[in-house]
Amino acid sequence: MRSNRQPGPASLPRILAIPCRADRLTLTLPAADTILASVARGLSEHGADSAIVRLRGGTLGRLAYLGPSLSTDGLHAAWYSGPHRPDGPAEIEDLVMVVGLRDGEPFLHGHGVWREASGRRSAGHILPEEARLAGPVEAEALLVSGAVMDQAEDPETRFRLFAPRPREERSAASRGRRAVLCRLKPNGLLHRAIEATAREHGIRHATLHGIGSLIGCTFASGEVMTAPASELLIREGTLTTDASGQSRASVDLAIVDVEGRVFQGEIAHDVDPVCITFELLILEE
Repeated sequence: MRSNRQPGPASLPRILAIPCRADRLTLTLPAADTILASVARGLSEHGADSAIVRLRGGTLGRLAYLGPSLSTDGLHAAWYSGPHRPDGPAEIEDLVMVVGLRDGEPFLHGHGVWREASGRRSAGHILPEEARLAGPVEAEALLVSGAVMDQAEDPETRFRLFAPRPREERSAASRGRRAVLCRLKPNGLLHRAIEATAREHGIRHATLHGIGSLIGCTFASGEVMTAPASELLIREGTLTTDASGQSRASVDLAIVDVEGRVFQGEIAHDVDPVCITFELLILEE
């Protein structure tokens, strides 16, 4: 199995998972100075501070993002290229944002695929305090209650990363479906981690939502992305359990490598390990 050597000691547990509930709805993100402000305002109307927000369309009036890169500082297992700030607007193809808190204030971690004004199709880690929507956009949202993503220093990777923690319900009534908010740590196999977490929480059928990075990527078609660093989003993910109780995760994703090449499709089962982090919501169906 492929692996990256992280700069700090591996910590246990390797999967951070907090049971919660998630409510699915469509919301309108208003135009604002930054995409972070747009998302925060859209969610504030629903009293939510943790969510998965997805855009499958819309225009960025200003695009700013980072791509994945190999690390040259001797301090990290992977790094970023950029910042990239292409001229002109960009059309969003798919953008998934994990929303939570940083220092007690709204923050988000987002990966997307877009078409730049030049016609180039590119992908990466959106800079939430620079990128800006050109106008109001409809978004798909999963509002999380009972847990929140909170960003903190991670000694293992030496990055500041989202991790789930319990969050007191803001109302007596739980809302939405049963779910698990997770962070998967480096070098664990993606499918195995998903299946183990769902099994631990008694979830037999689910949809999977989130973003992360993998060490290489092997597709069910046989195509292989060989880069040891990447940025990705889940396009479609499911978990099913057969009559014998055997669970199986299926993940279709879009992923960009260190050369800026964008790949997409269903990935081979139980082959690819996490690079730096994987932020995931397992939503019971």
